[in-house]
Amino acid sequence: MKKQSSKFFYWIGLLLVALCLLLLKAPAKGQETQKWYKITKNDAAIIVLGAVSGTADGYNQLIVHRKYGQGNQFWDFKTSWKNKYEDWDGGNTDSRFFGSKTVFVAFTDGYHLTRMIDRSAMLLSVGISAGELKEYKKKDRWKVIVKKILLSGVSNRIAFNLIYK
Repeated sequence: MKKQSSKFFYWIGLLLVALCLLLLKAPAKGQETQKWYKITKNDAAIIVLGAVSGTADGYNQLIVHRKYGQGNQFWDFKTSWKNKYEDWDGGNTDSRFFGSKTVFVAFTDGYHLTRMIDRSAMLLSVGISAGELKEYKKKDRWKVIVKKILLSGVSNRIAFNLIYK
């Protein structure tokens, strides 16, 4: 079971390192407006975030539909939901730690962790996309939005299919 969880964290970690390296690169200066069809460093970040989201979604679906992590307290879908409670089997439904039933539920089991990573990566991708729209001519902004949706969506589905094959 340890091998399965380390594989998940390996892929997520690798993709996040790639994202950090992309974001550390200095932006190009001296150009007032960007060409909508050129791939920028933000586009590359969106591709990586789409892949992070797809990887997390793939593992989430493995947990739910293919019994990924069965027998492991953190990854087993049938029993890991009890991790948020102090002692579910003993009748104590108090939170195991502050926020374990609400804001920090993502840290109680693999199912919720993969959902949080999936959604966080997509939201960050949207934020990056919206933040750079002003760099394009108004007439080209719809093209930029379509380009970013396609880049994110394609990288998401490729990563998902590599994991959930």
